[in-house]
Order: sequence, then C-alpha cells, then structure tokens
Amino acid sequence: MMEKRYQGEWLSLSSALTPPLAVEVLPHGVTIHRIIVQVEGKTHDILIGPENPKDYETFKYTNTIIGRYANRVRVGEHIVKKDGFERLARPVSNESPEVSLHGGLVGFDFAVWQRLSLENAKLFTPAEIRTIQTSSTSESSNNTAIYTYTSEDGDQGYPGELHLETLVALLPPAQGEKGKLGSIVILYRARLANEGVTPINLTQHWGFNLDASLQEGESGRDKLSVKNHRLNIKASHTAELLPNSLPSGKYCPVGGTVHEHNDKLIKEGCPDHGYDHYYLLAPRLCEKLVPHRISAKDFDTAKAGEELNIVKEIFESTNEPVVQLKSEKSGLKVDFDSNQAGLMFYTNNHPNKQFRKKIHGGPGMKDDGYIKGSAAFLEFHEPLSAFLHPEATPNSTDTLLTSNEIYNNFVRADIFMDSECVREG
Repeated sequence: MMEKRYQGEWLSLSSALTPPLAVEVLPHGVTIHRIIVQVEGKTHDILIGPENPKDYETFKYTNTIIGRYANRVRVGEHIVKKDGFERLARPVSNESPEVSLHGGLVGFDFAVWQRLSLENAKLFTPAEIRTIQTSSTSESSNNTAIYTYTSEDGDQGYPGELHLETLVALLPPAQGEKGKLGSIVILYRARLANEGVTPINLTQHWGFNLDASLQEGESGRDKLSVKNHRLNIKASHTAELLPNSLPSGKYCPVGGTVHEHNDKLIKEGCPDHGYDHYYLLAPRLCEKLVPHRISAKDFDTAKAGEELNIVKEIFESTNEPVVQLKSEKSGLKVDFDSNQAGLMFYTNNHPNKQFRKKIHGGPGMKDDGYIKGSAAFLEFHEPLSAFLHPEATPNSTDTLLTSNEIYNNFVRADIFMDSECVREG
C-alpha cells in the first residue's frame, strides 16, 4: 500500500468524468502532482513530474511548496530584528558549504501536510471560510482543500514555532470570460506560536509545459521543450547573482537584455545554460494589491466577529496578470497573478532524467525522463535573501514575520484555451 504522504486527493470543478479542470494534490509537500485540462476532446497534464507519486523522493523541488525560506540564503548566524523582537537564524548548508537552498536539508517540500477541515482552520476568518464554502461549483464536486503543518522552533536553523495553513482552490470561470477553463489559487498563511520574529519566504516550485501531452506526429523527445512557448513577465529588474548563485544584493534593469520577456518565444535570446533568474516585478500603481501581512490584532478581531475577507478579494480579483505563459501549438495559456514582489523563472536546466509521466510520453519507469529546457518553473516569492539585503528592494517586504502579524502570500493561475492562437498545421 502506498504511504499516506503520496496518496493524492483530487480537486475538480465538476463531478463529471471529464471536468474542464482538475488538480491532484499530495500531502507530501503539498505537491501539485497533476493539473489536468480537458478541452476540445484532448486531455492535457500541464505539469512535468514522475508518474508514480512516490518518485518525488528523488524528483526534488518539483511542484512542491518550498520553505521555510525559498531559494538561496548564505549559511551562517544571522541576527534578525523587527518591531522590538530579536532572534538568531542559522540556515543550514545543503547545496554547498556556503549555501542553504529552499529551507535546508528537510524543508517544507518533504514535510507531510495534513488535510484540515474548514471548521478547524485557525488562519482563516469566518468570512473567509464562508467564501471558500460558497465557491463550490456543485454539491458533488470537491474543489477546495486546506493543508496544515507545524514547523518546530529551530527547524533547519530558523527560530520560532511556526503554524502554517495552505489553501488550494479551483475556481470556475466567471460569466462571459471567453475561453477560460478555470483558475487555481494557492494561498499560504503562517503565524508564530510565541512572541518573536523569523525569516519566511514561501513559494510553489511548479514546472509547466503546455505541449508535453501532445503525442501525435512527434518524434523523439523534442516535443518536451518549452522554448517554443511564449512568455511575458512584467518585470523591471533581475537579481545579480554571485558565482555560487547567492544574491549580491544588487538588481539590474531588464530593458534591452535577454531578460526582457515581452511575449516573445523563450528560445529567443535564451542563454546556453537556460534561465534561472529572479525577476523583480514592475510597480503596479493602479491596482489593488492583497497585503503581504495581516495584523494579528485585526485578524483576531475578525475571528471574534468583525469582517475580514482577503480570500474574497483574491477569488474576485480582476487585476491584470503579471506573467503569461502560452503555447501556439496547444492553444493553452496561463495567466498568473500574485501579491509577491517577484518570481524565479527556471527552464529545468538540470532535469530529472529518470522519470517522466506517461501522458508526456514516458514509460512510467526509470531512465527515460525529461530533457533540459522541458519546463517553465514560475515561482512567485519575495526578493532573494531579502532579510539580509533589505536595502536592495526598499518597496517590498523584508521577509521577516513577527508574532504581531499573519503571513499572507498567494498565487493565482488562470487557465485559458485560445483556439485563435493555434497555428495552422
């Protein structure tokens, strides 16, 4: 029998056998194992990954939540201070002696998260719970889930006991949204159990390929490349990296560089080694943005009866996407929105060559995996090592969470079928 950590749960927009949008979630790292899109008689899985969920043991950092701290942090002892609180953080080495990657040796990606009933959620207000409940598309469909995990004080060197709850929700298209199949919302909440402060920076480390499920007329594994996808990132700068991939604390304008992604093909200007860069999004002055933090006092007041409903703001948001990924071959398009300051864009430069999903042409066994450039990882989170380089991005969060706050981070992926963008032949 498969371990419980790898027993997936399906969320769907419909109880029909072929719903337009369905997602399989694993307790192992809140892994989004599959995103199934049914359109025009075809079935697509738009995430790369292994066929067998248990193979995520070796398929590291794929489709999972990442934390306590996403990306790379310099190993050592760091005193963190905020609002009168002071603690010592000691990120542990795992990528190299001087680099701690994605939270440490055993980060949130390998934790076993528990499914939580809505009535037992501690980090969502009554108004938000009602919004989640009423988002159900039918009595027989299951389109929302909350997963919880508690990270102990000192976990991977980070101070403070941290309680986390992650909402995964599927939303149907609103009336009149042409070509839209539905939306996926992932919302992360976290709160310290005791007084103090701790660094935190979470993301979903998911890898998209909008063409990989198309088998007909293809030869070899070239169809697995995403370099013929079009990408638009509304970014102003990229982070400058040191030779060990740690951030220098400096940011470079994207204008006139290979990092200016304005609906061009990914392969146009793509470096030989591929993309693995952090993009700082341009200011969004005319849009209402969801806050990065919620006052713990305001949250507790709302739990006692006052209204506070950020979930509704996210579910009903009409903000313009900050990132768009689309394929002229499949006709699929994904628009992304987030309240985070930026994102990592990574083209799967070091692929897992052992495992590949059957729907992507793999045999479901070892030694026939994915190729270099086979996915667009789009990981929304705050600037790299922001608590160590607060001067670099003064208009974004310092990625420090105190006991006076609730961590609030979301990403929303709107999925479309745009038949007009499919090339003839």
